[in-house]
Amino acid sequence: MSIQRQLLLLIISAVTLATFFAALHGYQDSSKQLDNVFDQELVSIAEFIASNSSDELSNASPAIETSNHKGAIVNHFVFQVFHQGQLINKSNNAPNEPIVADQQDNVAGGFSEQTFNDLRWRVYSLGGNGKRVLVAQPIEYRILSAESILFVTIKPIVFTIPIIAFLIFYIINKSLKPLVELSQQLKLKSSDDLTQLHVDNLPQELTPVVTRLNSLLVKLDNAFDRERQLTANAAHELRTPISVLAITSHNILQDFNQQVLEQSSLEELQSNVERMAHVIEQIIALYRYSSDNFKDTVKPVELDEVLKEVISNNYEALANKGQNISLLPSSKPQVILGETFALYTLFENLLKNAIKYSGNNSEIQFQITEQANGVNVSIEDNGVGVSDAELDKLFQPFYRAGLAKSKYKQSQVIKGSGLGLSIVKHITDLHHGEINCYHSALGGLGVKVYFPMNRFAKHEA
Repeated sequence: MSIQRQLLLLIISAVTLATFFAALHGYQDSSKQLDNVFDQELVSIAEFIASNSSDELSNASPAIETSNHKGAIVNHFVFQVFHQGQLINKSNNAPNEPIVADQQDNVAGGFSEQTFNDLRWRVYSLGGNGKRVLVAQPIEYRILSAESILFVTIKPIVFTIPIIAFLIFYIINKSLKPLVELSQQLKLKSSDDLTQLHVDNLPQELTPVVTRLNSLLVKLDNAFDRERQLTANAAHELRTPISVLAITSHNILQDFNQQVLEQSSLEELQSNVERMAHVIEQIIALYRYSSDNFKDTVKPVELDEVLKEVISNNYEALANKGQNISLLPSSKPQVILGETFALYTLFENLLKNAIKYSGNNSEIQFQITEQANGVNVSIEDNGVGVSDAELDKLFQPFYRAGLAKSKYKQSQVIKGSGLGLSIVKHITDLHHGEINCYHSALGGLGVKVYFPMNRFAKHEA
């Protein structure tokens, strides 16, 4: 059952029950009040009869007729007057015997219920000065009067219930319209439709629901987009090394069959395998972090310690190429809010890029500088650098800058995935930072990463 139908049935049922109980309570209350009014009427009639003489009573008393049917009541009371125990006056439909037996004329009496003339009567007895007056009224008359009043009272309410039901239906339908519209949008969405939901006149209670759903749709769309990019990048970058591996393995097999297998062929195979492994690591690193899960992993990170670890772990590669590296720290240790492994990946990619492209016996320099509104981490080398036209393209995936022929021979090709700086840019964006490349003072390429003030805090010694 829908919420709309359930609310409609429950509210209309509640209104109907409330109306019924209100009418019942009103009927009971009206009956009590009518009993008091009718009792007072009996007292007034009895006092009026008692105050008149027997002759006046004989002349003034009305002829009261009662049919044999219980419901056919023309007048609503009968009376008897006794003096010294003798009946001296009565209404036409009153019996000759006392309505209330065993009462003395001088006894005050009161209210009672008696049965005569096939009806149940409410009787009031008034005695004094040797005279006793009995006045009775049919109880059925009282019930009919109460029911008549109840019918007159409840009739407008009964006719009002359909109007109330229609108003309730209209209000519920209007109030649940945004929810129905949201339900229809979700129902009509296809599995590949991740566009955000839009509902007009969204109530306050549904706003967090729609906001959260839209947020989840955006995250899901981003996740699918990253998956598509990962698949495309992997297919793009792995095609070449796989082809090279196939050719190399084919050549090695031929050399083995001809018993002319050389060590250089195996070394080439190993180099291609290492390149493929590096490409896979770079692709995984690029898609390891997303804005959805990154904010839950940040913690204070000391930049000096991360850079020292990066340099230490890559010292063998530096020594193999005879390169010198230096770290110029800030006057005080700098701490930012970030993810340790992500920052390590960022700076290691920058260092490996400098090691690879700055050439043998080059100079590489890391520097941390504090600013009024943030902190900068820069790396410079004295390699050949890149042209002005290529500076803005370095952060594009799979882009690899050309090398100056004056420093390298045409046959020397430095292999790489072209993903290193793209990964650096991605991690910098996650830290709400900025990155740019420039011509360094050492003569080669310089890369500066900036972390804003609202994302870092100075380390308290």
